[in-house]
Amino acid sequence: MPFQGFDLPEDLKMLSDTIAEFVREEIVPAESAVPGDARAIPAEQLAALRKKARDAGFWCLEAPKEFGGGGLSTFEGTVLTEQMAKHRYSFPSPGGGVFGIEPPVVLYKGSPHQIEQYVLPTIENSWSAFTAISEPTGGSDPARAIRTTATRDGDTYRINGHKLWTTGADSARYGIVYARTDRAAGRNGISALIVDGGAPGMTVTPVPVLRDHWTTEVRFDDVVVPAENLVGEEGQGFGLAQQWLVRGRLRYAAQAIGVAEEAVRIATDWAKSRETFGALLATRQAVQFAIADARVRISAARHLTWEAAWDADQGRDARTKASIAKLYGTEAGFAVVDAMMQILGGMGMTKDLPLEHWFRGLRVARVVEGPSEIHRFLIARDILGGAALGRTA
Repeated sequence: MPFQGFDLPEDLKMLSDTIAEFVREEIVPAESAVPGDARAIPAEQLAALRKKARDAGFWCLEAPKEFGGGGLSTFEGTVLTEQMAKHRYSFPSPGGGVFGIEPPVVLYKGSPHQIEQYVLPTIENSWSAFTAISEPTGGSDPARAIRTTATRDGDTYRINGHKLWTTGADSARYGIVYARTDRAAGRNGISALIVDGGAPGMTVTPVPVLRDHWTTEVRFDDVVVPAENLVGEEGQGFGLAQQWLVRGRLRYAAQAIGVAEEAVRIATDWAKSRETFGALLATRQAVQFAIADARVRISAARHLTWEAAWDADQGRDARTKASIAKLYGTEAGFAVVDAMMQILGGMGMTKDLPLEHWFRGLRVARVVEGPSEIHRFLIARDILGGAALGRTA
């Protein structure tokens, strides 16, 4: 069945409205009490908000039901992500962790032991985790760029290498490290292994970046992990990770839509009340056009994102549509927030408002989960086929 448009089922619309109310009445006031130069909701307030979210039934809504999550579909999760993102610290995680933490998604395909030891406690207790894929040699082409190795040594693996742009490794309970177990097998030689935080031989260094949520550099010097920490089979790591590419990319598109829509709300309220040269800003054609263009961008991004999510739930190959949605959504969101900051003038640049946080978060969002250029290439390759790679036949 093709995507039918924007008429949401009543239960999903009600849940979306309830999530929006929770963000507006619980998360936003908590953030407003935090200094503008803070980079996250303080731990004590976060714990209190998490309890409220859990009590309300808003806990790990996209995690599979069998592991204690809400089991939402890709489309349902995409719709709710828009609402979850309408607050200051919404990047990289909508809700800033208030709605629970999911384990690295490849672990949903893990062994019963891995499910018991890592997946269930992460969902139940909000354990933090990291995913280490990118390296100094490159992040957009991990199949070729990964140099980190995992060498089998009896009942263990020894990991050696260097990862970069790994979010959360400085505070995580554990993480998934992608390493080569077969140097000659290309992407089929990449495996995923669980590494506990603070493992001997693992060195983590914070890397400050533009957005509030910083990343890290991780070095592995003969880090020993049990062979039972291998997720799936040797060589399956890259394939396991790709199973969730669509959902991850659509999440970023939905976040961009949510913050863009909230930025328009803030700028619209300002334009209706702010006077310059004896007239409301709302009467200025430049302001009207900026708001109109923002509405067009948001509507287009939402349609592209919802259509891709719908196709994914129907079992169709939604990779190209997800690339389109992620590319357009993050670039449109960035443009909208930038334009709304312009309407607010100096006020739009202050840390008292969330717009500059979103501006920085969206700038990073145009790189993570595949930079815009990679998505343009993927879209072009889908259209041009082998010719995009120089093949004539």
